[in-house]
Amino acid sequence: MKKVLSLIICFLAFGTSVSIGRVKPLANENSRGLYVRSIEQVLRLEEDEIDLATAVLIISEQWNDNVYGRRYLTELDDMAFEIRDRLKAKRMWPNRKAIAVINEYLFDELKFKSVEKADNPNDLFLHSVLDEKRGYCLSLSILYLSLAERLGLPLYGVVVPEHFFVRYDDGRVRFNIETTAKGGYAEDEHYIKKFHVPQDERDSIYMKNLNKLQTLGCFFNNLGNSYNDVGNTDQAMVALERAAEINPSLAEARMNLGNIYLKKDRIADAIFEYRAALEINPNDDKMHNNLGNAYAKRGWHNDAIGQYTQSL
Repeated sequence: MKKVLSLIICFLAFGTSVSIGRVKPLANENSRGLYVRSIEQVLRLEEDEIDLATAVLIISEQWNDNVYGRRYLTELDDMAFEIRDRLKAKRMWPNRKAIAVINEYLFDELKFKSVEKADNPNDLFLHSVLDEKRGYCLSLSILYLSLAERLGLPLYGVVVPEHFFVRYDDGRVRFNIETTAKGGYAEDEHYIKKFHVPQDERDSIYMKNLNKLQTLGCFFNNLGNSYNDVGNTDQAMVALERAAEINPSLAEARMNLGNIYLKKDRIADAIFEYRAALEINPNDDKMHNNLGNAYAKRGWHNDAIGQYTQSL
């Protein structure tokens, strides 16, 4: 009897979903990342110990004092159990065929959808996506990846300039999943052409399967922009410094960090970040424009004109 009570207390303490008939645990049950309470603790974990949903919900709690992350973890667990039950009913394993089941459940039944413009800072956060049933490329992908880690599916985040999507890759079968198009499929060439992916393969983060820490680094980049949008440049700088440290070859993180440094009159640091961003993606017009702004603020007007000309 004492053992049963102890198990019940444990389930309640950590917000784990308990459902009759669902004895088999979810794939992430033993993840150390489920039990951390701060981002600092998350960043001290080994990459394979991170629970992505727990990490981003800790950030949600920092963004909004009214958010209780454990409640949303329970909701995610229940969604994963439902998907697993549907797979079992169809006598399907959690493999590539599960993607169609997930898409039908998320986009057709629950009506998750993509926003037309990613101009609302709140649309980044997992709690908002679950509440509002809407998000943009990164936030919908975080939801998708959070379910995948509970189902044990080999899904990875993939970043390209100004976009993020999901890839299934079990070592034999590999295909892309576009969460802004109801989980539809798109070839690599589509992303390379549409988002002007730099062709230099050396140490590039673009079009690669990201690990959980790298995906979290992309989230920090967008988090920095969200804090900047609401006027909190100090928190924006913290988030963007983390983004650049985790993913030093993510040009957008280097550029956005440069923007914050420029706001804080750290002109030399801003120039350093803009130049680093342009080494990664030399044909980005905004990066040339922003470097021109930094040169102009430094008084290097001829150099500024050169950067503005390239931008145009």
